[in-house]
Amino acid sequence: MTGVTRVKRFRLAAAATIAVATLGGVAVGSLPTDGASVVTVVDAVDPAGLYNDAQSKFASGDVAGGLAALQKALTLAPADTDALALQAIWADQMDDAAVSNAALGRLRVLNPLLATTARNVISGVATAAQIVPDTTPKPVSGRVAIVVLGFGLNANGKMAPELVNRVSAGKSQAEITTTAPIVVTGGVPKNGITEAAAMKTWLIDNGVDASRIVTEDKSGSTVANAQYTSEILRAKGIRDIVLVTSPNHIRRGAADFGATGLRVVGTLTTATDLSKYLTPLTKDQTRGIRLEATRTARIPATHEPGVLPQNLPDPGPGLLADIGGQILEQLLDAGSSN
Repeated sequence: MTGVTRVKRFRLAAAATIAVATLGGVAVGSLPTDGASVVTVVDAVDPAGLYNDAQSKFASGDVAGGLAALQKALTLAPADTDALALQAIWADQMDDAAVSNAALGRLRVLNPLLATTARNVISGVATAAQIVPDTTPKPVSGRVAIVVLGFGLNANGKMAPELVNRVSAGKSQAEITTTAPIVVTGGVPKNGITEAAAMKTWLIDNGVDASRIVTEDKSGSTVANAQYTSEILRAKGIRDIVLVTSPNHIRRGAADFGATGLRVVGTLTTATDLSKYLTPLTKDQTRGIRLEATRTARIPATHEPGVLPQNLPDPGPGLLADIGGQILEQLLDAGSSN
């Protein structure tokens, strides 16, 4: 066969695929040659698909496999900031400080805010893992809020016993931390009453000044508890919280709240099944709360297949074009021999 060989044509087509993807294109057609036909390469390398594969692996507990898929995605889309954030977070799970720090370093250049978010997830999970549930309220200095997490109401809108336990613990903390606002968080109305509304009523009926109570009544999950509460507290200029919930919920809750940028400076729990949760979590045991913390941080669970992520920054004239050109040049060089 004369002209471009099949091997070279495949390499040329692959190079074009990667270069177009890097530059933001989503469609790849045939490449002209010296008269020989070229088979179209259809999405042979899709960074979004690799990102989704990584997220699926993280969800199933295959952290090493997820990181391998992320590395491939970043080879094709090196400025995908979501992928860099996940790489930093999950490399930390594997105690791979070199990879985690390198990802954070690149992320600081491309998206400083997301770099901070990734660090918040990492530190929030580390803090949560070390929490030992404690039923004794303690003084906390500085400007702080007490956050009491909700629990499903009965069908008639009445509080379940465990929610009474949580809000009672919150009241005990409020008696020690006398100037702190109390945030009661939880939606999911039953009989027209939200968890937050029921908790507020209980606190007022038990002697807490209504002016101290802030309600967050939109959330339907711990993730949303953290997201909505963090917005409320940021507007008040408060970053530090004492988190109040059950022993089986405190570490998960702390990781989620930490992922939002809030600092959990104290915790208080109910006594329910306390003895089961007195040992700090190992690194391996943090995989579940780490995964949820990434969701709380609003790092997308998926990217649309075949489309480059929309989080690519504008880092300055020519950078993305340079990246695409370099990848194309390298692959063309690799295809220069038969």
